[in-house]
Amino acid sequence: MNTLNRVLLFLHFLGLALGFSVSFANIVMSSLVARAAPSEKPVLGRFPPMMSRMGTIGLTLLWITGGTLVYTKWGGFASLPWQFDVKLAAVVLLTITTRYIHRIEPLLQTGGPAVMARVQGLGKLATSLALIALLFAVLTFD
Repeated sequence: MNTLNRVLLFLHFLGLALGFSVSFANIVMSSLVARAAPSEKPVLGRFPPMMSRMGTIGLTLLWITGGTLVYTKWGGFASLPWQFDVKLAAVVLLTITTRYIHRIEPLLQTGGPAVMARVQGLGKLATSLALIALLFAVLTFD
């Protein structure tokens, strides 16, 4: 079981890295798109949705490995402190936020600046929720 838990933890951290890479890459890319020439914007605009897919893979890995580790390493939810509940709430809200972003991403092609502003705001919310989840993960497992 120890080897399985190490593999799960490795995959969990991989999911974390994939998820955070989306947040930071899109922060940088949004400033590049804002300053780009009009002819470059469509090309640069293809990057965030591709990164979004990476984030979906990362979040899926986090759900699968995290849920499994709760039982294989910690014996279930009852053995975890209240900080884990806050972490889990942040992850649930993060998941809802990212699903909504995925739902409105197709509108980026036709919706103009208003949709872009909405996605950027939701992206900031998602990053904040991910940071809260990370903070409370550290508080839970330290």
